[in-house]
Amino acid sequence: MKQICKLAIVATIIVSSITACRPEKKELGPKANQVDGISSSTWILSKVDQIDVNVQLAFVESDTLLNVTDAYIDGAPMEIAFGKDGAYTITPGAGSNLFKNTAGKWNFDNNEYPSYITFDAASTTENNMKLIRPVRPQDNFLSLKYNKICGGKRTVSYHLTYTRK
Repeated sequence: MKQICKLAIVATIIVSSITACRPEKKELGPKANQVDGISSSTWILSKVDQIDVNVQLAFVESDTLLNVTDAYIDGAPMEIAFGKDGAYTITPGAGSNLFKNTAGKWNFDNNEYPSYITFDAASTTENNMKLIRPVRPQDNFLSLKYNKICGGKRTVSYHLTYTRK
């Protein structure tokens, strides 16, 4: 009987020591607002990667990625400012030729989980750019994908990386 009591005490000590060593669960906190992440900031074009989309031997698009920042950003890079009211303005510079207007309206395709930014929606100059990664208020980079279309076909893509000013 004494041995059973000793075993029960040892088992209780072992079980309580194992459960006491578990780390506390951490909370992720509130979901980041994508509109707040991009708006009320000015973004400067800092990197340009070119992807040849017509290479047949590539397994994934990134296999043909080439950093063309030095050739593309010759002089002052462009800046883009997004307002919470849905307005944007572009300060001309290297890279601004990818945008049809220097000012207009912008919006996400979905404010909760955006995958595209639309510039000048429902106009003749509408321009959609894919978000490569989400942009939260704490992020310092905005990455967009621009597809160059020639003759109705995508000929080349650019990954444009902007740094928060």
